[in-house]
Parts: sequence; structure tokens; C-alpha cells
Amino acid sequence: MPQIAVTALLTVKPGQGATLETILAPLVAATRAEQGCLSYIPHRTAEADRYCILEQWESQEHLDRHLATAHIAAFRDASAAIMESADVTVWTAFDPT
Repeated sequence: MPQIAVTALLTVKPGQGATLETILAPLVAATRAEQGCLSYIPHRTAEADRYCILEQWESQEHLDRHLATAHIAAFRDASAAIMESADVTVWTAFDPT
């Protein structure tokens, strides 16, 4: 099964970076403990209003389970009021050789 990578590009409303980071803390901890999570690393711009979460999963099945968790639902609910945009892309590893 090919590994899966995810880029989640998040933009929050001006001045809401610290709020997002507080909301992200429990999500990151819970996600890193999930079976199949190879890495889950949040990044931010210097302005702290644009974020990128780089994820790696053992398989699409593991990612699908992650997306159905209570901590993802809680993050979506808690961040809805401060989020300007979210662009999530799923990438599948391949060997071009």
C-alpha cells in the first residue's frame, strides 16, 4: 500500500493565530498517537495567520480513520469561527523509476 501525504493549508482571520494554535494543541497530540500516523507537523508563517500542517500516513485507510475521529470533529467545530480558508490536498506516494 502506498504511503499518503496531506498538506492542509489554513488561513485564519487577522489576529486569530494564537487562538488557532491553542485549538491545534490537543488535535496534534491526539493525531500523533493514532495508529498509522507517521508524522503530523504544523507550520506557520511569520505573520501567524497562515498555517500548513504536513501529514504522513501509512495508508489511505489510516487517513480515513483519522478524518472520522472525535478530535477532528472537535477541531472543525472550534476553529470554524476563526477560519478564513482551508485547502486540504491528499498526495499518494509513487515510484517513478
